[in-house]
Amino acid sequence: MMPIAKQNQLLVRMTTPFVLIAALLLIITISVPTRVRSATYPTLGLTTQNDLPVNAIKTIDGYLLVWNRPDLHFTVLIKGKDVKPLNDSEHVFFNVDGMVFQIQLASVSEFAPDAKEKKLDDMAILAAHRDWESKFIEGLLSSKLKVESFNAKLSNGGKASLWQYDMPEGMNAEARKQLYLSVVSGDYVVLLNSVVTTAISEETARKFLLDTMSTLKFSSTPIDVKKLSESIRKSVGP
Repeated sequence: MMPIAKQNQLLVRMTTPFVLIAALLLIITISVPTRVRSATYPTLGLTTQNDLPVNAIKTIDGYLLVWNRPDLHFTVLIKGKDVKPLNDSEHVFFNVDGMVFQIQLASVSEFAPDAKEKKLDDMAILAAHRDWESKFIEGLLSSKLKVESFNAKLSNGGKASLWQYDMPEGMNAEARKQLYLSVVSGDYVVLLNSVVTTAISEETARKFLLDTMSTLKFSSTPIDVKKLSESIRKSVGP
């Protein structure tokens, strides 16, 4: 395992909106995670406050994540037998039945500023995002990655990009492979990320990402968190 000092150094150097789950797995062995400065990831609210950019509403089988940005509003259902938000005030992480899971956003302007001029379709935008993100990760890990990429179709009929790579040897004995699933919504890419470990199979991680992304629902207007929370509470009953 990488020394703790090196782990912290890697995290402090990360200035893009994305945090590698492999880094999180390394941090889990430390009592207090290192914070990473980011303008993209807001504080995760476990209450029902409409003024928070991201809220997690407890449901009978996990959490309903509500994301309200000025120009992007959506919900996504995170289901499992044991779903726990992880302690990170800068990023959205969950532990789902022992599997580390993260949801991220990227503005298309960050990696493909000429996307509209070139009239890139969604899959071309997702490919550009994959290349941008994987190059950053290669620099972070100081290792060349062999990225595998696939077109994916969600159960709701939507198109997505699934890409993955094996973790370099010596990083973490538990983390074996990183899996990413992404879709385009307007000027953003929504990215789900999980990890294959000695305990979590590739099939399990992939199915979870696909099932979770299929619950993604966008709204043209801000989502009323309090109203939604009350609706969920009533549907569950006392």
